[in-house]
Amino acid sequence: MDVTNTMADRIETTALAEVRAGNHDSYRILVERYHRGLVQHCYNVTRDLALAEDIAQEAFVRAHDKLAQYNEAYAFSTWLYKIAHNITYGYLRKQQFTEAIDDHQEHLADDRPSLDELTDREFTRQAVQTAIATLPANYRQVLALYYWSEYSYEEIATIMDRPVGTIRTWLHRAKEQLRKELYGKV
Repeated sequence: MDVTNTMADRIETTALAEVRAGNHDSYRILVERYHRGLVQHCYNVTRDLALAEDIAQEAFVRAHDKLAQYNEAYAFSTWLYKIAHNITYGYLRKQQFTEAIDDHQEHLADDRPSLDELTDREFTRQAVQTAIATLPANYRQVLALYYWSEYSYEEIATIMDRPVGTIRTWLHRAKEQLRKELYGKV
């Protein structure tokens, strides 16, 4: 796995250097590498696939336009996710999206399939997704970055522009809320 990551990192470094040198076609390599994960991350926060795709596209455009400001001391993905984070929360603030999230959560609860329609695994997945949808957006984002995108606390703190201690607290609280929602424990 280290060899693969090292090769992928070299390809990424080369692509970044080529884009900075004026070969903008090389940016496609970065888009292909991060597009799916970035859309999934944005979807985990917005719960709207079309919006998540729009935000991811805007993040790629802004990253390309501001590539001269990228600090190579950090992973490109961390910087890209930070841009997406800023766009997402800017949109949420402007649109007062929290009301739409509440409406969406009620819709999820009403549309749950019956047990006869699902295998045990599918039912569990649906229950977890529904429980995650009840969490505040910042808790959903921390869970997504930590568990699905596999970022460290420090990388998440950089992306979300919060202290590491806050990230640890949010992750702990998110897991506690999920336990209560899924198992009814206090």
